[in-house]
Amino acid sequence: MKGISLAIALLIAGLLAACGSIAQPAPMTAQPTATVSAMPTGEAQPAADGAQGNPALGRQLFTTFQPRVGTTCTACHRVDSDERLVGPGLLHVGERAATRSAGMNAATYLHTSIVSPSAFVVDGYPDIMPKNWSDAFTEAQLNDLVAFLLSLSTADEVASAETSDDH
Repeated sequence: MKGISLAIALLIAGLLAACGSIAQPAPMTAQPTATVSAMPTGEAQPAADGAQGNPALGRQLFTTFQPRVGTTCTACHRVDSDERLVGPGLLHVGERAATRSAGMNAATYLHTSIVSPSAFVVDGYPDIMPKNWSDAFTEAQLNDLVAFLLSLSTADEVASAETSDDH
């Protein structure tokens, strides 16, 4: 008897759904978990190791949610330490980057590491960095980001990144 009642209930529910009498749930849309803000433009300034970019704009890019990638750099990288968060800590990353690949300066190494993260994977870390950062940033923004990373050997830049409201 229970089987017949269940079958009838399912049949009625199916008929009502076909007639549109049962409200269908609205489709879910993904919402970013962080505030997305427009990136300001600024004049490129020379940085260490040949990078052309604005470190202040790069800091803002580093701490701002990037919808095309679905995350922010701060989700995986620290700037106040070389200790691991998810990815390597980035304090003094310019100094390390300058020694990673013979014949390649730090700016080129860092730029390549962002746009082609599988090119240089630090020992002991999985190759999990998103591969679409070049879709999120223009070439000028990449230069700003590299200039910021190269500046992480100065206490002032690290302190300003840590106290930023953009996290």
